Amino acid sequence: MQSAENIAIAHVPPEGADVSQAGVCVLSREEQELLEGAKAGRHRALRQFYGTYQGQVRAHLFRLLGPDCEIDDLTQIVFARAFNALGSFQGNSTLSTWLYRITANTTHNLLRQRFRRDRVKTALNWFNAGRGTAVQSSRVEARDEAHRLLQRLRPDLREVFVLYHYEGLTLQEISDILGKPVSTVGDRLTRARKKLRELVSAS
Repeated sequence: MQSAENIAIAHVPPEGADVSQAGVCVLSREEQELLEGAKAGRHRALRQFYGTYQGQVRAHLFRLLGPDCEIDDLTQIVFARAFNALGSFQGNSTLSTWLYRITANTTHNLLRQRFRRDRVKTALNWFNAGRGTAVQSSRVEARDEAHRLLQRLRPDLREVFVLYHYEGLTLQEISDILGKPVSTVGDRLTRARKKLRELVSAS
């Protein structure tokens, strides 16, 4: 497995690449400087880029996938794709939002494949799970229970629920990330909440 730094170096754009930004730029001064350094292929900027945002990417992957054995690999894939796409990033969203979009796209197909493969097994596990389990009181147990329930949502519903409630994004931001109308995002959020209430009541 290559290190994230090596992946960064392997996927930098050519020296002297155009770093101009078109349209409305919403980046802070620090983000602009970091982006320009990364676009220019400066190793320090690429390491800083990874160090600044890898926690966000890992946390988002964890909320979408749970304690998954592929999170390390997926994190490196997200950053490899981000570094490849630096030249086309125009700065019309924050770097965090841009990375959310790449992370969502990276995991979307994986989640759909897993959902198809595991939905019968998940249904059986849910059916066989004990009913009337006592409510857990500790934070760790409550967190684990929340993750368990999230994994029982359809991938498209889970994705919207996580972005809205865990990442604190607006419906418009989620719409931009997923490339779906705001009305579709709102409908998925409503269905996700309804399904989770049903799951909690049944547990």
